[in-house]
Amino acid sequence: MRVSALAWFTPPTEPEPAPPFFGQERALKALEAAFRQGGHGYLVGPSGLGKRKRLLAYLQDRPFPKEELVYLPLREEAFPLLLPEGQGRALVEGVEALLAEFTPALFREKGFLYAKSLVEARHEREAEALLKALAEEAEGLGFTLLEGEEGLQLSGKGPLPPELSAKLEETVLAYLDVRQRAQAEVAALRRGFAERFLLPKAEALKARFPQAGRYLDRILETLLRAAALEEELLLEHLLPRLLVEGGERVVYEANPTPERLFGHLEYEARDGVLSTHLGLLRPGALMRATGGVVVLEAHRVWELGSYTLLKRALATGEVEPLSPRPEVKGPRLKP
Repeated sequence: MRVSALAWFTPPTEPEPAPPFFGQERALKALEAAFRQGGHGYLVGPSGLGKRKRLLAYLQDRPFPKEELVYLPLREEAFPLLLPEGQGRALVEGVEALLAEFTPALFREKGFLYAKSLVEARHEREAEALLKALAEEAEGLGFTLLEGEEGLQLSGKGPLPPELSAKLEETVLAYLDVRQRAQAEVAALRRGFAERFLLPKAEALKARFPQAGRYLDRILETLLRAAALEEELLLEHLLPRLLVEGGERVVYEANPTPERLFGHLEYEARDGVLSTHLGLLRPGALMRATGGVVVLEAHRVWELGSYTLLKRALATGEVEPLSPRPEVKGPRLKP
């Protein structure tokens, strides 16, 4: 061998780290099979070998879909909805914008106030005509019509004639009917005015999020009903809850209690009544890893009482957050 073919070689002082599970080709194939099937797998071996560290390093390089998880309140229940990345936040902001449009200022528009004044004036004239007719008849018989806190009364000397008593009862019923018809017509006017303003915005949201169509229909109907009846709304009971948005989809849960694994719905006390809403829903590890992987220590799952619930979730493919006590008023969560 010639001297010119020789070269000086120094071993690297900082060699590149070996890839995860170096030399464990069969284990890697088993993991890949679990990912392809969308199932679950186990790493078994003596402690101290760095199984968790190597598994997490291996998972960091894998791409996972980042769907967003939203819970939608619908009557007495709440339903989960998976949306593409970015759409969950857009839905929440769209609903917030729709609810922000529903303010008392909506019914201070000149067009609405003018139409309302016409309705009230028409029914007021009808009510006044009823009272005037009764007052004239009563005056002819020596009685005076009084309108006070207790309603309509006739005052005069002597007993009230039967025909005048019947006329009073008839007028009172007719007067109440006029007032009720006036209230109903104003309520219909308020609903129609709100519908003309809110319906196009709600339909635009439905076109963007057809998956949330039933929920958006319910939101619109709730707003229109509140407009007609002049009710105050608790907006936290109407807003969707965005549970999972972006973030890391490889979740290691070191303390897999049922609450931390599946999520839970907290509650609060108001005026002595226990109640809850979706704003108090806390996501668990299984929710935070939507579309990704949850890494657990199997013995901890057993020790902390989560094994039966996890086994059922794996069998059904459904994750159901833990609900509060039955006496707590609020939505019941669907898996």
